[in-house]
Amino acid sequence: MALERSEDSVTASAQGRLVATATLLDDAPGGLAPVPPVSVEAAERASERYPGLTGHPFPECFVCGTARSDGLGLRPGPVHDGGDDRVAAVWRPDETLTGDDGRVTAPVVWAALDCPGGWSVDIVGRPMVLGTMTARVLERPSAGEPLVVAGRALDVSERKAVTATTLYRPDGAVLALATHVWVAVDPATFGAR
Repeated sequence: MALERSEDSVTASAQGRLVATATLLDDAPGGLAPVPPVSVEAAERASERYPGLTGHPFPECFVCGTARSDGLGLRPGPVHDGGDDRVAAVWRPDETLTGDDGRVTAPVVWAALDCPGGWSVDIVGRPMVLGTMTARVLERPSAGEPLVVAGRALDVSERKAVTATTLYRPDGAVLALATHVWVAVDPATFGAR
């Protein structure tokens, strides 16, 4: 991919077609509100209910895919069997995801904030892809920390969904948060199984 940088943005293109744009925002949170925290124990139980274990629409996903061993391995499942609209997963990043400072790199933190938002809506029954994502990384975690990523649907319509995710330490300290816009896709077009 070809990258073009300006003072406050980066664009990525492949074969002359725009793939992604990242724009640096000021320090204001931009309306990002954290998803209420989930305990490590509740997130571990939620992962046992991960709907992607059967019928994952994108099994090769780096963040939550079930058909790869080199990804993040997140398994965001419903926090409770009813009455709670959050999904959560425990994430223990390993040393391969860190930079020279021993902390998980910012792009990997962004990746961890991605899929839990999507799993807060029915992406098995209605496959969706990420349209846009706005995130704020307050602190990059160290390798080996047991972290919790929690997601929640904010608004769901026929064609798109708006979701939020938050990355927490076990004590509830917020490390990063994001909002997303997901767009429903035709499974045949995207080769979903």
